[in-house]
Amino acid sequence: MGNYISPGVYTKEKDLSTIVPNVATTVAALVGYSTRGALIPTLVTNSQQFISEYGEPVAGRYFHYTALAFLEKGNALYCRRVVNGALYAGVDIKDADSDASEVNDGFTTGQSTAAFYYDSSESNVLFNIFAKDPGVWGSNIKIIIKDINNLYYDEDTDYACEVADQYTFVIEVYYPDSDGDYSLVESWKVSRVTKTNGYGKQLYLEDVINDYSAYILVADNTDIASTSIPKANAEIDGVDYVQCASGSDGNAATSSQIVAAWGDFENTEDIDIRIMLAGGYTSVSVCNEMIRIAEARKDCIAILDVPYASVITPAITVAWRRDTLNANSSYAGLYAPWVTINDSYNDKVIEVPPSGYVGAQFAYNDYVADTWFAPAGFNRGILNVLGITDVYTEGERDTLYKYQVNPLQTFRGQGNIIYGQKTLQVKPSALDRINVRRLLIIIEKSVAIAMQSFLFEPNNELTRFKVEAILIDYMDLLSAKGAFQTEAGDDGYAIVCNTVNNPPAVIDRNELYVDIFVKPTRAAEFIQVQAIITASGASFAELVSRGAMF
Repeated sequence: MGNYISPGVYTKEKDLSTIVPNVATTVAALVGYSTRGALIPTLVTNSQQFISEYGEPVAGRYFHYTALAFLEKGNALYCRRVVNGALYAGVDIKDADSDASEVNDGFTTGQSTAAFYYDSSESNVLFNIFAKDPGVWGSNIKIIIKDINNLYYDEDTDYACEVADQYTFVIEVYYPDSDGDYSLVESWKVSRVTKTNGYGKQLYLEDVINDYSAYILVADNTDIASTSIPKANAEIDGVDYVQCASGSDGNAATSSQIVAAWGDFENTEDIDIRIMLAGGYTSVSVCNEMIRIAEARKDCIAILDVPYASVITPAITVAWRRDTLNANSSYAGLYAPWVTINDSYNDKVIEVPPSGYVGAQFAYNDYVADTWFAPAGFNRGILNVLGITDVYTEGERDTLYKYQVNPLQTFRGQGNIIYGQKTLQVKPSALDRINVRRLLIIIEKSVAIAMQSFLFEPNNELTRFKVEAILIDYMDLLSAKGAFQTEAGDDGYAIVCNTVNNPPAVIDRNELYVDIFVKPTRAAEFIQVQAIITASGASFAELVSRGAMF
């Protein structure tokens, strides 16, 4: 009871509706080299959004093909662009008081960072405009500086007076389409003075443009008075613009750079993912880093590719997996060979790594079934590709599967199929299968989120009862949907959260133990059909009862 003083009716609430939440099962992550796009993990949800941010694919750069493959069936992909020596294109915008010979012009040297004011060798640079991210693409940006206001002339009073538009100007951004025709893509009314317009909206150029423009960043030169206004573009050949210059794509990303970029996905509190796509990066250092992060997070699985050179024969593939990669983890799956696709952007047939297409089938699997169903076979493992680079024999598939390589196989008239679902765990157990690992990931992630509401609660019988009740409701739902092997009177799971696993010694350490026993559903990967020939007068029921089929 509360500390009531006077008579009255007092109300309060008690929330007993805590549940185990659903979690996303197919949010993916991809790291790779691109000539355009953000340099931080960026969420894209469809192919059009990806192309807008990272540009169209170029043959031999598998980052794009992997992303577009996944987005055919997945709708949430975090992309992390990696660059190696790429430079920002940009322009110098001069002070209006500059000498008449000084005009706004493009960078003479590309910049490695857009974080600071560009230290130009030219004088009177008021601010810089950079392409949003580094690369040659930024050199196609054209800028117009217009509608510059300093003092407003009032005809009624015949004097110059300050108004809301004082010290404002407009930055227009132009960019070409696929045919090379320029059009206005953005227009920003800004000021170098920290001020707002008549509607209370901030006008300071860095606050207005940075993090909001899809094309540019600006860096103000705070060494020059904020009341200084920019120089309008000098008209050249009837065109009133200045073009960004000196952008560079740099070199292809190194394995060490890819490894470092994957580190952005290690923190589970920062980015929530369930799938990691190799995207054609097959060096041992990259594969091991992806596995390490998946194991550290414990809430995602890595889909790995074999090197293209290793798919020439199954024997070479096995040797690479066993002797070079030499990994042992239930948080990764390895797929071979590569796949053949029609590259509609470049009008050619090419061979690409399979991880993006395998990831897409994970998403499809979860859409039509659940995570504990195997993302393989003729129902949920049909790849949307033209073909496979090598059609294996049954003996070759046996060899690959023995060493935890999931074969992709062409079946004439039936499609190109994911024909395996092993993890890289060498020890024979339930966790050497991808559907079981993904089931455990979802259970552990969902339960961990639900248990947060019990942190700092009294470690007593009532709390433990609530924990069990919430988890039983959740596990009953999974059991009803076929997540566990069940029998009469057995739901395929058990929850223990009582004095058996929480004796006084545990409670005194401020710990609460919750044990969840599960019998995960197993996929039927080996089906034996036996034809039994009997005598004409035989009784089938009698033969079955006697176990004649064994």
